[in-house]
Amino acid sequence: MANDKTPRYQTYLMRWILHDWDDEKSSLILKNCHQAMPDHAKLLLIESIIPPGNEPSPAKFGDLIMLLLTGGRERSEEEYRSLLRSNGFELTRLIPTPSILSIIEAVKL
Repeated sequence: MANDKTPRYQTYLMRWILHDWDDEKSSLILKNCHQAMPDHAKLLLIESIIPPGNEPSPAKFGDLIMLLLTGGRERSEEEYRSLLRSNGFELTRLIPTPSILSIIEAVKL
């Protein structure tokens, strides 16, 4: 076995990270995670999810705030699915919480 001192964890967690960044910078973050993670690990993202339709929601308001303040954005489930897939992950579960945040579970493809 190689003397690799790189930590290899079971779960990688990011809370309200990707919403600060556009797709290009979010992709760089996800690519770095993908490279660091062993094949069996899970990635958990805790983010607001924009619901479908035209009904008001805190996530839609947050999307405007993120765009104005950071150049980032909130995303829909499909946008997260696409962003994850294009960076070597598969969205396996979306877990709503009582708050405005959801847990997005992903694994390496």
